[in-house]
Amino acid sequence: MTDVGATMLTEEAGDWAGEPVAALREHWGRESVFAFDRIPSTNDLARELAEAGSPSGTIVLCRQQTAGRGRAGRSWASPAGAGVYLSMAFRLREATVPPLVTVVAGVDLARELNRRFPGLASAVKWPNDLMARERKLGGILAETARADGREAFLVVGVGINVESGRLPDEVDGAVALADCVGPARLVDVADAVVAGLERRLPRAPTSLDAASLDELDRLDWLKNRWVEHRLSDREPAVGLAAGIAPDGALLLRPRGGALRRVVAGSIALGGS
Repeated sequence: MTDVGATMLTEEAGDWAGEPVAALREHWGRESVFAFDRIPSTNDLARELAEAGSPSGTIVLCRQQTAGRGRAGRSWASPAGAGVYLSMAFRLREATVPPLVTVVAGVDLARELNRRFPGLASAVKWPNDLMARERKLGGILAETARADGREAFLVVGVGINVESGRLPDEVDGAVALADCVGPARLVDVADAVVAGLERRLPRAPTSLDAASLDELDRLDWLKNRWVEHRLSDREPAVGLAAGIAPDGALLLRPRGGALRRVVAGSIALGGS
């Protein structure tokens, strides 16, 4: 490890959620696992480490984020010990984050969480949310950068609400995993997150094949719901969510109009 980011690394915790970091490194098969009690953002630190030369697959997790964020710079509540706040950095050939990256991550995370926590029935809300019981279970933030202006890397941060009753009062429309399936160990949820992110992201897929589209179709929370698509300050477009294209674009069918591809902007339920 180089000296870049050394100041933050001096604040490393020896354990996370009761599990020694050494045990996590052994379990996940890498030395580049870093845990903290309280930091601004796991994504920011994972990016620092990638810029410093940390290997692909580096994991950063913490007990609490003080400046966690979601898509479009929105804040992400990260109460101490209430959830899993974890980022991974992957080396890439190209520094691009199409909607496909968060869609693929969402499908693989939902698949892994549903397998390990029977009855959860989580789903994917385009472009970067995980849903359960019709409420938000978690979110995904994907960012790219280049180390020394050359090598590209992808940083993917995941926040999963785990502990019941631990979310701040101002967090509206959220649900915790424990509300859906009962108590769960944070370490077990983190293990599912790592497995989900490692399923396909290291190879950075550029499109979804037929089998992947079928899986996504089963997990697509928005499909056949009326939604409003808002892009910047424009009047929102109302349409029926008709699925997701192989490149990750949302397919939207406006009333009386042709099918549209949506690759940016925000989506909210409404307009039925």
